[in-house]
Order: sequence, then C-alpha cells, then structure tokens
Amino acid sequence: MKKKAIIVLLVLLSLAMPLMAGGSKESSSNAAAPATPTLNEDGTFHLPITDQKTTFSIFLNFNNMPFDPNWDVWQKLEELTNIRFESVISQSNSNEDEAFNLMLSSGNLADVIGYVNASDLEKLGRDGGLLPLNDLIDEYAPHIKAMMEKDPAFKQYATSTDGNIYFIPKNQTLNFAEFWFIRGDWLDKLGLEVPTTVDELYDVLTAFRNNDPNGNGLKDEIPLFDRAGWKMPDEYLYLWDTSIEFYVRDGKVVYEPLEENFKTGVRNLVKWYQEGLIDPEIFTRGPKGRDTLLASNVGGMTHDWISAVDYNTKLTSSIPGFRMIGIAPPADQNGVVKERTMRYPGVGWGISTQCEDPVTVIKFMDFLFTEEGSDLMNWGIEGESYYVDENGNKQFYDTVLKSDQTPVGYLRSIGALYRVGMNQTGEYELVSTNDDGKAVIELYESHPEWYDETQPPYADGELDMKYFPEDETRYERIMGQIKPYVEEKLQGWILGTSDFDADYDAFIKELHTRGIDEAIEINQRAYDYYVESGLSN
Repeated sequence: MKKKAIIVLLVLLSLAMPLMAGGSKESSSNAAAPATPTLNEDGTFHLPITDQKTTFSIFLNFNNMPFDPNWDVWQKLEELTNIRFESVISQSNSNEDEAFNLMLSSGNLADVIGYVNASDLEKLGRDGGLLPLNDLIDEYAPHIKAMMEKDPAFKQYATSTDGNIYFIPKNQTLNFAEFWFIRGDWLDKLGLEVPTTVDELYDVLTAFRNNDPNGNGLKDEIPLFDRAGWKMPDEYLYLWDTSIEFYVRDGKVVYEPLEENFKTGVRNLVKWYQEGLIDPEIFTRGPKGRDTLLASNVGGMTHDWISAVDYNTKLTSSIPGFRMIGIAPPADQNGVVKERTMRYPGVGWGISTQCEDPVTVIKFMDFLFTEEGSDLMNWGIEGESYYVDENGNKQFYDTVLKSDQTPVGYLRSIGALYRVGMNQTGEYELVSTNDDGKAVIELYESHPEWYDETQPPYADGELDMKYFPEDETRYERIMGQIKPYVEEKLQGWILGTSDFDADYDAFIKELHTRGIDEAIEINQRAYDYYVESGLSN
C-alpha cells in the first residue's frame, strides 16, 4: 500500500513564508548558472560539473536507508563531478513520512528532495516547493531529454497534469518484477508435478501441509507464505484475478471488491487459511519472514523477487537438496495466466525552489543518465564491485555475489540502485543470479502475453495514476475512509473473526455509503487522461 503524507494547511503556510522571501521560481531557476558547459565538443559529458567543490542538501530515505554521502558510489560521484550531497535526515531516522512532514513544517527545504510518493512531490511542486524542470531539462540535461523522447512512459510519469515536470523518475527497463517460487525439492520428494492452475496449486499445497515434505515427522510446514504481509491479500487474490484495489477492464475502471471474482477469491483464501495452507502469521510475520521460514525448512511457496533463489546457495549445507524454483503464474479459475506485478518508472527526485544553483543540480541529475553515471548506479564501482570480462560483459566480483546480503542488498549498501532519477537497466539481475534465477527470468521474459501492458502503472498492488488537483484531495479523503475498512474486513474474513458471506451485502452497502462510486469516477477520469496521453496500447 502506498504511503500517503497529509500536508495540512499549517504546513503549507509555513512552507510558503521562506519561499516568498527567497524570490520567484523564474529567478531561482537561473541562479548561479556555472560557466562550465554540459557537453564537450565531441559530445561527451563535461566533467567535473563545477570547477570547485560544491555541496547541496538532500532529502532522501529509501527502504529505511537515509541517504549517506559516504557510500562508495556517492564518494566516486563526488570525485568525478565535484558535487557532494549532505543529508538533512539523521542516519538514525528511518521514518520517511515523519521526516518529510517535519521538513515541510519547518519551511526549510533541502536543495534536492525525493520521496516515496510521486503524488506528494507533485503537490509540493504545485504549491511552490519544487521547481518546474521543463526548461532546465531542455537547456542543461540532454540525456534526460533523450530518455523522455525515447520512452514515453518515463516522460508521462514525470509530467504532472499541469504540464510541469517536478521530479526526474527512476526508470525501469524490464517488464518482470516478482515471480512465483515453489520448493522444487518438496515436489520431487512427494512425486508432484509443478502446479499449472489454481486448482492444481491447492492440491500441491495440501500435500505440502499433510505429507511431511521436510521429513522431520512434524506437521509444521507452511505451504504458502509472504514476507510482505501488508500486500499479501492482493498477491494471493491475483490467483483468482481479483484484488482489493481498482483495476481496468475493457477501458473501464472497476473496484474489484464489487466484482464477482472477489467473492471467489475471498472464499478460497478463507478456505486455504482454515486448512493451514497459508502462513498463520501472514499479517504479522514481517520482512524477515522469508529468511525465517526457509532457513527453518518449513516454507513451501511464495511470490517474490529473484533473490528468492539465492537461498539455493545459502542453505545448501544446512538443508541438503534445498531448491526454490520459479514457475509460471497458475492459471486462474477461468484458465487465464496473468502476472500483475510489473516494473514501471517510479518516483525519483526534484529540485526545491530554495536551491540557489539548480543548473548545477540538473547537470548532476543528467550525468546519472550517461553511460558512466548509469554504470555507477546499476553496478557500483568498476574494479571494486564489478569487472568487464574478455567478451566485454560486466561481471560482479564475489564480494557482491557471496556477501551476507543479497546482491541487490549489497549494491544498495554502497549507494547503488538508490531511489533517485536514473535508468535501472536490470542487467545486473541476470548477472547476479544463479542458474535457477536465470531460468525463471527466461521463462517470464519469454511470455510477454502474461503482462497486460494496456494497464496503467500497477505499483505495490494499486493503480498509480495522475489525478487532477481538484480530484486528488477528494479522492484521498474518500479512500482514507474506504481502504482501511476493506483491509480490516478482509483480514477478519481470512482470520475467521467474521463471516464473509454473512457480511458481504452489508459490506457492499457500506462501500457505497463511503463514496466508492465517486472514487471510481475519479479514477476513470485519471485513466482517460492516461489514455489521452498516448501511453495505453
């Protein structure tokens, strides 16, 4: 579920005071423009960006990791560009929402601001806190401009409904994101085939539960688990082509709890939970659940990122024969194979109106879209985290592949793959994974029909669309009443504290009372805007 920071009137007033004192957007956008060119005569990027060391303040906190200028990658960037960023967030503060609202209420904005929610960044821009970047990109950021011309989805995600660009997104070039993984060694031990339909999956999970595949004589197996309990309902409801969110069908936005598939999905989830097929602690297990359940040899199947296959190496000595394998999404009750999780451009970073030298900052942002800058952000530092082999291909050293962390975790620990404007290529995943990982990537990559590219961005289980300002506040107010209610009801049905069939009619009535019909209309307007922008295939 996407986090929503609520910017109240008091916050906006306190923010506006220093902005009015600091001058207009126009004067800020031209301030302190350095004399150095963006490109050399041969078209290469001019380094360093400034002749003297220059420091900017920055607000960034990604996955509970506040920005750290001492990360190896950012030290290298400072060496190359002469630009350093100093975090305004304490290294001990992992609460991004709290830190963001504290910064806004203080009225002292960092020079560069990134945040988990693109909508809040755009609101900050419209309220005068972030610079429109359109002209800066045209004049000083040729690589970002080229990416927007090449990739319309990247440009669309960056562009607010008012036509301004307030932040540079983090681009994604791969379709596939998460995969379905199952214990191949358990299938072999029980003489089972890979399940290809949701009904076959039920039979396999039942066998996992009842037939002691871990061989310890105990009925302790947890057939289906997830390390992200807050988005588990969507991931499992996908098996029956439904969710607790909005979805687009034949050009019309629907709210899936109102649809027939939702009944089928919830009834099955209730049944599976009652029969012990789903982790009894699914809502509270937490992000370490995958580590815990696989290391104790009780976890059977999950929907997760490619790092799930890393355990095939990590656990081989403690659990002989352990093997997680990737499988196709099981066909739903209508025989359709679909994978809803995809990669889209995501939120990145913008430049505040309190920044005295936005030209230098936009040049730095542009550098990350050059080949050299992109390599740093995707691979780390050549000669330290990766090397180029005799065939010209990048390869990671064992310091990345065999650290105590996943390869992605290691790269993030040195400042790569951070939530900034960049082009995340995905090639590092192919190089860093094992043969089982390569096999599942090839499987999903070879079936583009599993991905519905006509859908708007579907991020973390919900549509991620652009709302018109006059709709946005109203939509947030409505969904602030609906979303917690639906999540609470679903959890109660699954845990057995309330009865789905007995509750359903009153549940639907309450959704209408709380304004779901208006929310659907707002989403339809947002989807129509998405289509009109030319991104729907």
